[in-house]
Amino acid sequence: MSVTDSLQPADPINALLDGGLRMLITSIVDNAGITRAKSVPARRLRTAVRDGIGLSPVFAVMCTDDAITSSPMVNGPVGDNRLMPDLTAVAPLGPDGAVYWAPADQLSQDHEPVDICQRAALRRQEERAIAAGLNVKLGFELEFTVFTGSADDPRVATLGPAYGVIPTLALEDFAIELLEALDAAGVQAEQLHPEYANGQVEVALPPASPVAAADQSQLARMIVHRVARRHGLLASFAPITVAGAVGNGAHIHFSATLNEVPFGDDGGPSSHAKSLIAGVLAELDGLTGVLAPSVVSADRRIPSHWAGAYACWGTENREAALRYVPGSVTSRPDSANCEIKIGDAAGNAYLSAAAVLASALDGLERRLVLPDAVDRDPASYSDQERSDLGIRRLPLTLEDALSALEQSSVIRSALGEAIVDPFLAVRRHDASTIGALPLEERVRALRWRY
Repeated sequence: MSVTDSLQPADPINALLDGGLRMLITSIVDNAGITRAKSVPARRLRTAVRDGIGLSPVFAVMCTDDAITSSPMVNGPVGDNRLMPDLTAVAPLGPDGAVYWAPADQLSQDHEPVDICQRAALRRQEERAIAAGLNVKLGFELEFTVFTGSADDPRVATLGPAYGVIPTLALEDFAIELLEALDAAGVQAEQLHPEYANGQVEVALPPASPVAAADQSQLARMIVHRVARRHGLLASFAPITVAGAVGNGAHIHFSATLNEVPFGDDGGPSSHAKSLIAGVLAELDGLTGVLAPSVVSADRRIPSHWAGAYACWGTENREAALRYVPGSVTSRPDSANCEIKIGDAAGNAYLSAAAVLASALDGLERRLVLPDAVDRDPASYSDQERSDLGIRRLPLTLEDALSALEQSSVIRSALGEAIVDPFLAVRRHDASTIGALPLEERVRALRWRY
């Protein structure tokens, strides 16, 4: 049951106010992957939902360092959009119900859709999938690092062992409150556990329809930050939080039935699933520019670190960029899915999901043939063997990833020039500024952005 199921459908605003809402936070995720928010007090809730909240279109070209770059698609400081809180996705940020969050759509002042809205871009691809007879589910796995100390002098909160019970117990009070807050928000986390790096934690979110899944990922990140602060901790979802350590990913799991035919069975991916996976595989270079677009993303995406450094797929192969997951024998075929390992939380979840869906749909429409699965670490092959098998290394630099995105007609068409052009401008600004710094300084510059 979602949070909104408990609201009075005739007047959800009164239900929120009667339930104790004191403040509503509404937000978008910009082309730098940063969540930008505005808030209204309870007494302004009805007006905000009716009229929207003003937001300059220039946010489309706001960069990771808060500088403002330029794009022909955005008229500088001129103009205004309206943030329209979507109360169908409203959720409390804690069990006390005092502060709620709702994702926002960007509309014109005439309340018409605007072509720079990232959430709308995902909605278009979701509608396209439904029209093709697909029932798509996405699920995000979010990795983050927990620190003690201050933002100026952070220290990882745990020192291992990786996946160990010791860090689990060290963080148990934080973990319990986090799970309770997620439950109160209608997000039924599937797993929460220490990860490989010191201080690293992963939370696995349940599968949902594409827009709902992206909303859920943003909600979960806010709750993590909020609960961490209540425990005197700091959390960071940045792709790398400690130079030289294993970085944080934001993996997307996707599956889709086609006219009720499941995504896979005991024999592996179904026919339509193979075409969907093949479409994503074909666009992986350009997808890297959307899913992993920060100045440290390529530093995280290195071989033999389970980060998907090579464009290939394999059944339960955690070194392949695309990992086919058949699931436990007791949960098949419903559990079958494909994990995309290249992404991180510096990407905009709405654009990442939209680009993945568009690539998969292109594979289905063109009936692309999926190559043979790779059943070992692709780094263990020689260069010649990888070439013979069609395995390629994904872009080694941010500029290479952005160039691949720029050349992808599939992704550009799906997102639209009004999103892609500002997106490239923002990320290239990052590459020419923060990207010129040594790794440790780049990590420091991004640590508290996400």
